[in-house]
Amino acid sequence: MDNELGLSERDKELKKWNAPYVYREFPKMLYRASTVAGRIEVEQKIVGSEGEELLATGTGWLPQAGQAQAAEIRRQEDLGIAAAERAHDDRRMSAKAQAEAAVIDQATVTHLPEIAEQPRKRRKRRWAKRPPQLSVSDE
Repeated sequence: MDNELGLSERDKELKKWNAPYVYREFPKMLYRASTVAGRIEVEQKIVGSEGEELLATGTGWLPQAGQAQAAEIRRQEDLGIAAAERAHDDRRMSAKAQAEAAVIDQATVTHLPEIAEQPRKRRKRRWAKRPPQLSVSDE
């Protein structure tokens, strides 16, 4: 039929794409922000189904770029607050505890808002079991 109308190849291609708009939920673009070298960068990901979207949103992807940026800013602020609280608590620790915390901090690259308590060996009692004492009613 297109041959009868005398359409060029370009016109045939345009005719193929010329259709009324129909909303389709998928594919959908999702966004996630991260801080790289002090700047917030927003990544993009395309999901093709509701299942893919659920998996992506479970790992931190959001439907709008502004939401992703705000979430990263909030995460960075929370890290700053945790660092300030940790610094305050470290000042109140004993010298031995501060030395233990410094060793653990040197072993990791990321900020630790809290250091897990190290298991301590319990000291054994020095005295042996006492013999049972006789009560007044036993005599």
